[in-house]
Amino acid sequence: MYAYISGEVVQKAANYAVIDVGGVGYQIFTDTFSLNTLKTGETGKLYTYLKVAEAEMTLYGFSTTEQKNMFEKLITISGIGPKVAASVLCVMRVNDIAAAVISGDDKAFAAVPGIGKKTAQRLVLELKEKVDIEDAITDGVDMEMFAQDAASEAVAALSGLGYNRQEAVAAISAVKNLGDSAEELVSLALKRMGR
Repeated sequence: MYAYISGEVVQKAANYAVIDVGGVGYQIFTDTFSLNTLKTGETGKLYTYLKVAEAEMTLYGFSTTEQKNMFEKLITISGIGPKVAASVLCVMRVNDIAAAVISGDDKAFAAVPGIGKKTAQRLVLELKEKVDIEDAITDGVDMEMFAQDAASEAVAALSGLGYNRQEAVAAISAVKNLGDSAEELVSLALKRMGR
């Protein structure tokens, strides 16, 4: 219903912000990373998801469309509601979630409150079809800042050299803004890893 809400940030709390739009204050529950992008008294913008339940309507907001998209993927998993999905995004960045799913690392979700071993395993299993390499590389960064194909090729090249998928994604994510070609990105990543 609401794609985003933009207006003056009038209040920030531990897990939500209030944004005034034309005299109406919208309470939007959000993650720590998104809260840190907002400043009280200044204009703020959050991409929103409206959860409609029998007794209430709750707005969830995110500073990037990538975060919102990952939130929407998370809530499609059985047993994962909006509150747990928001908790995941408070603890893990979009690329961390994607890297954990791609590499099959269910232990990466252990730090998230409300997620036990079985839920973590289900997350990894059910998100495999919904998460791709682009999610693992972008982390909310504008894709035009680097060549998407080059980054994907670089991850594949590192995987071919024997690095596991998570190591490759992490290494390329760290240098993605420093090179244009797959060769440059692989070289930079190897130097960063001390190889």
